[in-house]
Amino acid sequence: YVKADKPNLKIREYEIYKGVYCSMCKTLGRLYSPLAQAFLSYDFTFLALVKLSLADDCPSFKKSRCHYNPLVKCNICVSDNNILSFCADAVVIISYYKVMDDLADRGALKKLRALLCLPFIFLIWKKARKRAPGIESVVSKAVEKQKKTEALQEVNLDMAAEPSAGALSEILAFGESDEAKARLLRRLGYLIGRWIYIVDAVDDLEADLRKQCFNPFAKEWADAVRNGKAGEFEQYARSVLNTTAGEAVKAFELLEVRRFKSILENILYDGLAVSAEQAICGNRRRCREKPV
Repeated sequence: YVKADKPNLKIREYEIYKGVYCSMCKTLGRLYSPLAQAFLSYDFTFLALVKLSLADDCPSFKKSRCHYNPLVKCNICVSDNNILSFCADAVVIISYYKVMDDLADRGALKKLRALLCLPFIFLIWKKARKRAPGIESVVSKAVEKQKKTEALQEVNLDMAAEPSAGALSEILAFGESDEAKARLLRRLGYLIGRWIYIVDAVDDLEADLRKQCFNPFAKEWADAVRNGKAGEFEQYARSVLNTTAGEAVKAFELLEVRRFKSILENILYDGLAVSAEQAICGNRRRCREKPV
């Protein structure tokens, strides 16, 4: 969900953005095997970009052949500050808990995919938790808190989004020695984590209702459908997402970003809005095709 709006990126910016993604891909392959690269997403590229944008040393880029298409040379980031390794550890740890969550899903296809992934992701997770015990502690506690929250009789949106928001808040600020900068990173991470949780809930609404899984928007959607005002639900979801993204932008603008600022602005100003609209419109289409 947290990705650039590519049509509005300059060619140079897109090459850097793609280069950080490719660098993450290569780092995962080097640390955890090529199969680990399947768990990479642009959400983690955003994490790497923020970390690299604030680092003291300026990363350079060099050309390297893609393992999956040797005929193509891609830009990869060269940095000695272990940021890419940190982000790769986060990919593996978060992906492991995502697979475990999918195992508990009521959808047969999702559960089957999780079962196929489990033996491999378990092995590399064991390595990742030793390499990054801080990330493991943050994510595991957030997962347990999420389970307890969703088991409550009454759960509002703020309560439901809190564990995910808190986890990304700590991960984004991890290792930052400047307390003022750490506070801003925690704020930015909290809001992006909250936004991700909310947009994912909107995107999964139809499937969650069909499978009778927890979704924080279930009551609002049911009320809107009962009153024949599904459009009002969309406005409500759009308003919540836009407000959260707007607060994230305010936190970002207070950071002293050393590089990649225009790329991060593209993600926060344009990319989030595009992803939010795609989730809202996608939910509308699915609910029209499969009334709930």
